[in-house]
Amino acid sequence: MGSFGILKIPEWILKFAYVNLLWICFSFLGLVMMGIFPATIAMFAIFRIWIMGETDLPILKNFWNYYKKDFFKSNILGSILFMIGYTLYIDFQLLQHASASVFITILTYVVAAITFMYILTLLYTFPVFVHYDISVIKVLKTSFLTMIVSPLPTIMMIAGCIILYFSLRNFLGLVVILGPSLFAFLIMCSAYLSFTNIVKSKEQPSN
Repeated sequence: MGSFGILKIPEWILKFAYVNLLWICFSFLGLVMMGIFPATIAMFAIFRIWIMGETDLPILKNFWNYYKKDFFKSNILGSILFMIGYTLYIDFQLLQHASASVFITILTYVVAAITFMYILTLLYTFPVFVHYDISVIKVLKTSFLTMIVSPLPTIMMIAGCIILYFSLRNFLGLVVILGPSLFAFLIMCSAYLSFTNIVKSKEQPSN
C-alpha cells in the first residue's frame, strides 16, 4: 500500500467501509450461511492485492469475480472449519458435565490445546486460501504449517486483534462500518509477512 499517506486517510477509510459493506451484502446474497465464506474470501483477496501494491483496482468488479470463482470451494472449506469448531465445542460441553477425575482433567487440557491450535490455524486459513492456488485439504495443512513456522507474525495477529478489539469495543458504529474489514486486513498483513519470510528462507543458500 505504497500510496497510503496522511492526506489519503479519508479515502482509505471509505475504501475499507466499502469493502465491509460489500462483505455484508454478499454474505446476505448467499443467505448468510452460503454467502459468508465466499464473501470473506473475496474480502481477503482484495486486501492481498492492496498489500501487494495494486491499490487502484475496481473493488466491486474484483470482489464479485472472487466471490463467484471461489463460491463452492470456500463453502467446502467453511463447512470443514465449522464441523471442526462445533466438534470441539461439543467436546467442551461434555467435559464440563463429566464427573471430575484426573483423566477428565487431562482430557480437558488436551481439548483446550487442540482448540487453541485450531484458532491459530484459522487465522491463517483465509490468507492461505487467497495466496495459494491449492486444494481445500492443502489449505488446511498449509495454514497449520505456516502457523507453526511463523511465531512472530502469529503474535502480531493476536496482539493486533486484541488492540483493535479494545479500540473499537466502545464504538458500535465503527464496528459495524469498519470492524470486519479492519480485522481481515490486519490478519492478511501479518500472514503476508509470514509468506514473504517463508519464501526468503527458501531462497537462502544452505550452509
